[in-house]
Amino acid sequence: MRWLWLSKMYPGRPWAAFNIKVHPNVTAMFAISVSSLVGDGRTTLFWKDRWLHSKSIEELAPALVPFVNKRARSRRTVNEAMQDLRWVGDIAGGLSVPAILDYLELWDTLENVQLLENQPDQHLWTPESSGTYSARSAYARFFVGSSGFEPYKRLWKSWAPLRCKIFLWLAMLNRCWTADRLARRGLQHPDKCLLCDQEEETVQHILTSCVFARQVWTTVLGRVGLQHLAPTLEFDTFKDWWRWAVRRAPKAARKGMNSLLILTAWSIWKMRNRCMFDGCQPDARPVLQEIHEQANLWKLAGAKALGELLT
Repeated sequence: MRWLWLSKMYPGRPWAAFNIKVHPNVTAMFAISVSSLVGDGRTTLFWKDRWLHSKSIEELAPALVPFVNKRARSRRTVNEAMQDLRWVGDIAGGLSVPAILDYLELWDTLENVQLLENQPDQHLWTPESSGTYSARSAYARFFVGSSGFEPYKRLWKSWAPLRCKIFLWLAMLNRCWTADRLARRGLQHPDKCLLCDQEEETVQHILTSCVFARQVWTTVLGRVGLQHLAPTLEFDTFKDWWRWAVRRAPKAARKGMNSLLILTAWSIWKMRNRCMFDGCQPDARPVLQEIHEQANLWKLAGAKALGELLT
């Protein structure tokens, strides 16, 4: 995107003629993100750029543009097109009725266009109020309308092995293969939660409301003086409880707490899998021992905030 912007702003530079491959999606996004104010018309493309009432001719005359020579469509500047009505010569073939109507309307509109000699065109990057391109605004524009993942900072910015982060990411999106998901696909599944044998098994139940999980959370958080933040039955999802707990934790402890929660959730999930695939019985003691050992290893590997929390 930056290359397209620089080529538009500095068309006379030698590197502007380099044939750099750009993805069609990027080209399309650039086209709708730049508005041109025509001066002499030498750096504005007649058919493609948004220069006529802040729109491109492709937008104003969609039925006419398919009849325009492709080479002219991508290269004809406003300055060239307005000289001796060259833009008319770019149109070829037998026009359809809608194309003729677009042609007549375009003719009337262009009669009011006056080029200003010795005054260069101005190109404005519309996502920024300054009119200047920025990578940040370009990136944001590509994600307009996308669904946000609210806990991304707490998850991806925390110190933890990648496999643990990916597990928790999938868990918060309800993409783990627990009984509820298996049942929806007609696959064999346990009738009750393997850890508490009380409720239907879902990943949110396993990590938040399960009796076994709440026992582990209370013990783990109690070791760092945060047992009052352990999950209760009022929380339906892990991410809701995580947000609530971190906001009420001391600010200095939040980074370390995030790592500790990821580790604990990962350990609870591993116990569930041992019950599922190895026939083990749920036991909090090995889970707590594993969390203690892994926390020490994480500290040695660089989890400084976790080390500070546990001291």
